[in-house]
Amino acid sequence: MHNSNDRSSSSLNAQQRKRLGGYLVEAGLLTPAQIDVALNDQKLTGMRFGEILAARGWVKQQTIEYFMSKVVLPEQRVVKQAQLSKDTVKQESTLAQGNGSTSGADQRQPTRRELPISKPLPSVGSSDGDVSWVG
Repeated sequence: MHNSNDRSSSSLNAQQRKRLGGYLVEAGLLTPAQIDVALNDQKLTGMRFGEILAARGWVKQQTIEYFMSKVVLPEQRVVKQAQLSKDTVKQESTLAQGNGSTSGADQRQPTRRELPISKPLPSVGSSDGDVSWVG
């Protein structure tokens, strides 16, 4: 269910974000021509895309709701998270190079992550003949 404000308010570009109509065409439930008609109706009436499809009898409302809740919205969340992660890495890279801050105090030092050792390590020169320390 898309409205025309959805397109302008999103920071993701169209290549990263697949719309409901694209999934319905991919699933063989609609044709590209039907998508064009529904989008034109949306411009004229202001109705939501899914409502138009249901009103025309092309797709059941339950199908629209299923695609939105199980496919479209979860995938959009994944794409948005990936974009946020990418932006964060880019910002950190800029800070590390000194381009994004005016003082050295603002720069973050890379952190070393401590991972716990899952098995005890043998001491050097240990003679534990019956203990296998390999995986």
